Amino acid sequence: MLNKIQKEQIKKALLQLDFSGKEADVYCSALLRSDSTVLTIANDTELSRGTVYDIIEKLKFKGYLAEIKKGKKRGITVESPTNKFYALLDAQHEQLQKTKKIVDDILPMIKSVNASEDFKPQIRVYSGDKGFRQVWDEIFAYSGKSWLSIARMETFVKFSGEDYLEEILKKKTKLGFISRAINENSPWARKMQSRDRKDNRNTRLMPKEFVFPSTEIIFGDKIAMFSTAKENTILVIESQDFAQTHRVYFEMLWKFLERGGFSHEK
Repeated sequence: MLNKIQKEQIKKALLQLDFSGKEADVYCSALLRSDSTVLTIANDTELSRGTVYDIIEKLKFKGYLAEIKKGKKRGITVESPTNKFYALLDAQHEQLQKTKKIVDDILPMIKSVNASEDFKPQIRVYSGDKGFRQVWDEIFAYSGKSWLSIARMETFVKFSGEDYLEEILKKKTKLGFISRAINENSPWARKMQSRDRKDNRNTRLMPKEFVFPSTEIIFGDKIAMFSTAKENTILVIESQDFAQTHRVYFEMLWKFLERGGFSHEK
């Protein structure tokens, strides 16, 4: 028997698999009882019998539920979850492969347009968790597999969250990206510097009197600028000139720190 938390976890997962809220409720009700009927499911879910009947028919058609007969009674049972959900994964994988082929076919043409003489610099604005992830998807799509960053780690972690930061770092090493970082001298920055080897990174720290409110990442011909969580804004500037200028700024700071141009506080 599932407890309330487990039931909620299953329902949440079903919603992510494109079940509607009512479909998830009906499925969970049928899952938890061996003698489910339209009436028992209606009582469990507080839906009308007509609504439950329609949902059952939809889930039967999709292969998630089946109808069984016990004497004169008709019951509802779940289909083998292992077979059904793995079949769903296979179908999604097949669709993903088709989508990848479409992208592979059109990407060279899109890139050729992007690289034309008519191309003009672009500035795109993003916000929120979705925007944050979109920008990182763009960074990880960069074929050069490297970036330069100037950051205040506390601000960045507050924007991204520790879990997603860890997700970024794992993806970085998995894809073989390398980076150099100039960070504000802070507890988070020192923590990150201590794992440079693990994260394919080389970090240098600014003196403590220098504070960066935001974070900047330079990759290819683009610059991604992450504001504080309060401002909740991410700018992506796509420009060879701007990217090269910011790359020069970075290299100037990098060499200055290497030569001991600043006296670090301990």
